[in-house]
Amino acid sequence: MPKKINGHLLCNCYKSECPQIVEITATQSYWLIMKIKNTLCLHILMATLAILFLCVHPLVTSFNPPLTFQPLIKSMAGTPKEQAEKIATISHALEGNAIFFIGASEVATSEDEHYAVYNYFNNQLHKPVVAYGDAFVDDETQFLLFSRFKNSLNANSKVVLLLAPDSFYSKGLPPAIYADNFPGSIFNPLMKDPQARPLLVNYLKHIDAKEISHLTFGQMRVFGWHPDLMWDELSFQFANVCTLIKNDWLALLNVTPQTVQPWPQQPTTHIAPDWDKELANARELNKKRQQSAATLWMDKTIYEEDGKPQQWDDTPVVPAQIAAFSKTVQLLKERHVQVIAIVDPVNPWALYNTDTFRPVDKQIKTILEKNQIPYLDMYAMPYQNGWNWDRLHPSELAWVPMIRFIAQSFK
Repeated sequence: MPKKINGHLLCNCYKSECPQIVEITATQSYWLIMKIKNTLCLHILMATLAILFLCVHPLVTSFNPPLTFQPLIKSMAGTPKEQAEKIATISHALEGNAIFFIGASEVATSEDEHYAVYNYFNNQLHKPVVAYGDAFVDDETQFLLFSRFKNSLNANSKVVLLLAPDSFYSKGLPPAIYADNFPGSIFNPLMKDPQARPLLVNYLKHIDAKEISHLTFGQMRVFGWHPDLMWDELSFQFANVCTLIKNDWLALLNVTPQTVQPWPQQPTTHIAPDWDKELANARELNKKRQQSAATLWMDKTIYEEDGKPQQWDDTPVVPAQIAAFSKTVQLLKERHVQVIAIVDPVNPWALYNTDTFRPVDKQIKTILEKNQIPYLDMYAMPYQNGWNWDRLHPSELAWVPMIRFIAQSFK
């Protein structure tokens, strides 16, 4: 029977009268804790080994991926493997294995144009062309890109510079575009280049902190270390690695097969297009845009969105862009590159005051002529209605004289 002290009942747990109560000793507690600890450590070890197993193949193959042919590269953004593939493609092209065509948004917005250089040359003439460019790729960006790949430049390199008149008014890339074009794989080697480094440092010293999407740790060494930026970069790189692993295993398991395009062989026979027929065909293809004087010679859908003529950029040309263009020409000539240039047309019906670019155009021509570089200046030529599908971007009709000039220059 339980004892009663001060009115309270106490159970004689230490006696055999209460067999339902089990005495847990200190030794039993220790072994229970050790068992839980060992089980937890085993699960952590198994999870770590599983992660390592999943990471090994994607990470190993990302360092030296097989050479692939990419007709259009819009930026250097991507997973480590995708960046390595783009670097390999550009290097191989610049070594003389393809025509390398570089421009701005005129390049990226022409994917559906039959006569865009990377479509027509690769599909019709069977001559490999690698094109690079997207919005805001200005003259400084082009110079930095060539500086990154200058060891690939030689007498066999074939380069086409597509010069957009508006790029000479650029005051620098928006931070998000900068991040896409200058990941660590491009930025870090450039910081060792005495001509490229000042441009990169100047940009990062004057960047608007509020507009930064993310900076690499190498870029933070110039801009400054901030906890938010460091965390953003860690998150960004972690997401990149996760995407790399996911894509690799989906391809290995054939869930989403990777379509690897091998490098095309150089043609053994010369194809001589009938350029008059090609121009006539371009006119037919361009009819779908329903361009006319009533639409300011823009695509009808573009005109319906904003049908008013706009003023050409009335700000002064940025001297740094002219200087960068001159440096690009100098670099290419020093490496004995076969280089030609094309100045884009602009739509004088949808833009007014475009004559203000004429002095800059003369500067460009002076630099090209001084260095004996062939060029096609479509800005200075009598404007052909329909050359642009909006205010600045070339249509099928404009691509035909461009590709004709390129084909005749690189016979």
